[in-house]
Amino acid sequence: MDYQDIYLHVTSPEIVFLAEDISRQNNVLAMASYNSTVLSGIPSLIVEGIAIAPEAQGKGIFSRMTDEARNSEYAICLRTQNPRMYRALQKYCYAVYPNKIEIPSAIVEMRKALAEYTGCQMDNKGVVKGYYGGLFYGEEPLHPTITSLFKEEFGLKSERGDALLCIGIGKSK
Repeated sequence: MDYQDIYLHVTSPEIVFLAEDISRQNNVLAMASYNSTVLSGIPSLIVEGIAIAPEAQGKGIFSRMTDEARNSEYAICLRTQNPRMYRALQKYCYAVYPNKIEIPSAIVEMRKALAEYTGCQMDNKGVVKGYYGGLFYGEEPLHPTITSLFKEEFGLKSERGDALLCIGIGKSK
C-alpha cells in the first residue's frame, strides 16, 4: 500500500481500530476500518480495510474488531483478493457469498448495491477485474482451501489486480 491508500483507509471510514501488542511498546498488530450503510434495504457493515501482522493472523483479531464495529448490521461486506480474508469472513458468518452454490436473489441485489457503493463493475461471479491494478500484496496470499475457489470457481487473477465482492450473513451478536 502506498501513503494515499493508507491515508484513505484511516481517514475515510466511520470506525477505525488499531490493535496493539501491550507487551511491546508501539507495536501495532492490526488495523481495521469500517463503514455502516444500507444495501438494498439491509443494514450492512462494510470492511473498508484490514491489515493483521502475520504473527497475529488466525487468532480471532478480525472477529473481535468486527464485533466491536458492528451494531445491528445483518450483513458484513468486503472486497478482497486475499483468500485468507474470505476465510475469516466464513468463520465469522453463517454464510458467505459468492460460494459454490446459487446465490439468493436478495444477496444478488445486495451485491449489486455493494458494487455501486464501491464504485466498480463486477462480473456475474462478483469479480471486479483489475480493481487493485495489480497484486495488492508483496506476494500472493494463499489459503489451503480457498485459493482454488478463488482461481477455479470465480476466475479471480490476483496478478491482474482482481477483487472479489463478498457478502457475509452475520451471526447474531
